[in-house]
Amino acid sequence: MNASQDQAPIKQAAAAKSAGDRAFTDLCKLFETYLVKAGKARHELLIRYSPKSLHAWRVSLRRVTATLDQVCEAVDDDAPVDLVEQLKGYRNATGQSRDLDILLDESLPHFYEHKPKADKIDPALVQTLEAERQRLHHDALDHLQHANIPAIQRGFEAWYKQQSVGDAELQQIAAELIEFLFQQLRKRGERLGEGRKRLHKARTTTKKLRYTMELFEPLFPKDAAKRWLDQLADLQTHLGESHDRMTSRMLCKGLLPEAVERDDLKAFLKWSRTSAQGSAMKAATSLDRLMGLEKYWAS
Repeated sequence: MNASQDQAPIKQAAAAKSAGDRAFTDLCKLFETYLVKAGKARHELLIRYSPKSLHAWRVSLRRVTATLDQVCEAVDDDAPVDLVEQLKGYRNATGQSRDLDILLDESLPHFYEHKPKADKIDPALVQTLEAERQRLHHDALDHLQHANIPAIQRGFEAWYKQQSVGDAELQQIAAELIEFLFQQLRKRGERLGEGRKRLHKARTTTKKLRYTMELFEPLFPKDAAKRWLDQLADLQTHLGESHDRMTSRMLCKGLLPEAVERDDLKAFLKWSRTSAQGSAMKAATSLDRLMGLEKYWAS
């Protein structure tokens, strides 16, 4: 096969893109933008670790992994799901490091802010947590060394340039994906008060629904998704805070088992439980408001 024959399918796909699939091309370029942001965050982390850069890395990947596999599978039976799985692996490898950052940089400071009269946690205990954080930072950076974002970008670009998806077809795909995630959130929201794992599932679906709505927003009438996105952001905030407090509590009990009966740590564990419950109640109220909104994608 000669070079011109090798290029023929891509040329045909490029020609087909004049038939009204601009929205699909724009959507794929948005995915590429998130991958570029992830690559930038990775570069910053390898130069100097910072919780902010790690968060940027994870959010950029989440915006891709939360939506790309479903979009690809709806478009093409031979979708590049292996690329998405690679990205999920990259993100998951940094999860524990992020959890320790949240415990030490967010949960503990909030505890001291809301309980100014409480005893400070023994510096020796905090140092134990810091040592574990440094170990996890090292592990995260080791995984980042092997994260090949440019290769995934090339693989994704090669795939989407072979596709031809009209705007009407893409809008139908969008409506079906949004409806699926909405129903999943409704179901998971019913079990919101059943512990950390259930809350985590509801939080994950909330993120997926929010990012999917943002991704497909240009396909629907202007501002149609605004109320949904605002309410999802509110819900995500409360779910995130509750999950963070639960996780911080779990980490302290797991990493400091000999100290859980000490007054200083007991005060934090009690506060984190109460704070998590309060945020979960706010999340339930926010979810009720969300469920009362009109489905703009179903019209």
